This record gives sequence, structure tokens and C-alpha cells, in this order.
Amino acid sequence: MIRQTVLERHESEMITLVREGALDVAFIVGAVNAPDCHCRELWSEQIMIALPEGHFLVEQEIITWSDLVDEIFIVRLGGSGQKIFEHVVRRISERGHTSHVYRCDVARDTLMAMVSAGEGITLVSEATTYVPFPDVAFRPIADETEKARFHAVWSPHNHNPALRHLLNLATK
Repeated sequence: MIRQTVLERHESEMITLVREGALDVAFIVGAVNAPDCHCRELWSEQIMIALPEGHFLVEQEIITWSDLVDEIFIVRLGGSGQKIFEHVVRRISERGHTSHVYRCDVARDTLMAMVSAGEGITLVSEATTYVPFPDVAFRPIADETEKARFHAVWSPHNHNPALRHLLNLATK
């Protein structure tokens, strides 16, 4: 019998659970720093900007990072929030500006509601754009060269046959 449990936690917590054998596999966005674990990139997606529907940039044909330097970004504390925070800070500082990033201890849906309410903008992966969030517009960033890379992380000591099957499916 296979029992599926889905958890959404900070990356470090997920990797700790994998190391302890309490979780068979963790799905992590971005580079993974866990040399004692196995890691495999599963797929990658374009990084997009989420804006409130009435934002002036929604009507702009091309959006670049230079257009975003004065914006207020909101990011989650959990999930991929830390990596998004670091990405925004790096991209804005590359343009000689100081970023305005606020961290929020909320789930993704609440973060999108905050974007909708005009509290800030955020970065998302392309797959998020297929979820209907009222009054939120998604746009590509023309000069964004990186992709959101999704990885599976598991312990080399894990011998669960379901894990091996899952990872075999992921590479087909």
C-alpha cells in the first residue's frame, strides 16, 4: 500500500525530513545544497511577474527588470520564498538600486490575494499562471535569463520501491 502525504514547508525543513527518513522525496525549486542527498532536476519553467490587474505595467508590451526597480515585492517566508527574495535582491542590485522586498508568513493563495489588493508584486513560475487568481495578471520578464528549476531530493539510504518507481517515471 502506498500512502501519499503532501507537505509544504521551508526547503531546509523538507531536506531534514528526507535525511531523517520521515519523507521519501522533497520537491525543491532552485539549487539544492544537500551534498549528502541525491538530487535530480525534473523540469524548468519561465520566471514570471505577478501584478495586480490595474497596475500600469500590465499594459506595457515588454517588461524588463529595469521597469521593476522601484516596485514593492512581496514574497513568502516558506516554500521557495527565500530563493525568490534572493533572486529579486540580486536582479535589482544588478541595476544599481536597492530592492523593496517584504516577507510574509502566508500561503501562495494569500500572497496572490495580496498582489490582487495592490500590496506588491511577486515572482512566480510559469505553471502558476495557469491557476486563475482574480485580478492578478502574469507577464514575462523580457531580460530574465534564468528559469525556475524544480528538483527531486531524496536520501541515498531510502530503499522505498515506490520512490524508485516515481523517479523512473520522472525521467521518461
